[in-house]
Amino acid sequence: MVWRATKGEFLLKSPVVILWTNRAWLVALGTIGIVMAFLLILTYVSVKVSAPLSEAVCGKTIVIDPGHGGIDAGAKGRSGVMEKDVVLDIGLRLADLFNRAAVYTVLTRNTDDGLIEPGNRSHANWKRLDLEGRIALATEHNADIYVSIHANSFPEQVWSGAQTFYHSKSDDAKELAIAIQKELVSRLGPNLRKAKTGDDYFVLRKSTMPAVIVEVGFLSNPREEALLAQADYRKQVAEAVFYGTVNYLVESYKKGRLQEGDESRPSSDLPSEFTDIQDYASLYSRARAALNLEENEVALYFAGPTNFDDDLMPEVREIPGLGAESNPDSRASRVVQELIKGPARGSVLCPTLPRGTCLKSVKIVDNVAYVDFSEELMENHWGGSRAEELTVYSIVNTLTDVPGIKEVQILIEGLVSSTIAGHIILDEPLSPNFDIIEFKQF
Repeated sequence: MVWRATKGEFLLKSPVVILWTNRAWLVALGTIGIVMAFLLILTYVSVKVSAPLSEAVCGKTIVIDPGHGGIDAGAKGRSGVMEKDVVLDIGLRLADLFNRAAVYTVLTRNTDDGLIEPGNRSHANWKRLDLEGRIALATEHNADIYVSIHANSFPEQVWSGAQTFYHSKSDDAKELAIAIQKELVSRLGPNLRKAKTGDDYFVLRKSTMPAVIVEVGFLSNPREEALLAQADYRKQVAEAVFYGTVNYLVESYKKGRLQEGDESRPSSDLPSEFTDIQDYASLYSRARAALNLEENEVALYFAGPTNFDDDLMPEVREIPGLGAESNPDSRASRVVQELIKGPARGSVLCPTLPRGTCLKSVKIVDNVAYVDFSEELMENHWGGSRAEELTVYSIVNTLTDVPGIKEVQILIEGLVSSTIAGHIILDEPLSPNFDIIEFKQF
């Protein structure tokens, strides 16, 4: 699977595949060694089963995707620890654990290289091609599970904790994410984070098998950066993902559930009265009304103040003369400029746009605001999938509050299909995300 292109284009590198090549020998090995292998699992994992563990786990194909690589370093800690290095080491350790349990593993990379190296880095599409290559690899091998490994980051050092994400289209992915999250919490120490949906993350949106993103911790948190720099801790992270996946496979086997084609939407974690998107919109409208905005006031959406508030919260701000602004583009531009400034002095909220970000233009066409930012929005971003999602929807949710705007297309240096931190491809206009707003704070 090699694609070569001329100068100025891209090279799709051959993936690294760790695969048992003789199935008969594998079955024999699994039969001989299964007692020893899974006695070890049973020693450390509280899994009570009536079905043979070998049938539940052995022979499965799992794609392990260490995020980023090559020129794409991902997030970076204050002491210099880089996401691409941390997740690669964890991915290799995870593959080794699965191989010992007679699981077929496919690594998207086992070196400091991405799948795509851009011949011209200014080309906006290179990151999309890199992500598409990872998904194509999982599809090509008809994987049972796709596990993408990343490290998180945020401007505030207090944010901490490993966390899993899944797409709401798949009940299987949700159960896998919950199982892994449980092991991350129990094995890595105190952590109140829970598995969350990540419907905008490219690899979750495009995968055809149960897929999760595992954020192994915050490199922006000094304690977790120091831990992730230690080989023993990375080993514990890999074990947590491994045992969580085994738990999921065993439970799925016990239920007799198919691992493919389950597109049902999981039940919401919200109270029963808010299980439909129209309920979100209704709640949002009531919350907006409760803000009681004056003519020159707007609600700007910034990140929550503590480690447990990783949602958007509103800050009401007065912009003199905004109500009298007759040009829709100018009105929207003034709102974005205020968002770029960040939370007001003395506010407990956290910024969502990185320092140095500049607004180049805003143009509203058919209720869609095309908002063009400078490259600093990407170059200076702190990284992390949830942080990127907060950045995107702080822009979208703020602007869709402006009359005449229903959707927002984010551009970087005039280019569509850009990405801020490599998890969400900005290839189409986005509607407001009500789920990401902390309603109780209105």
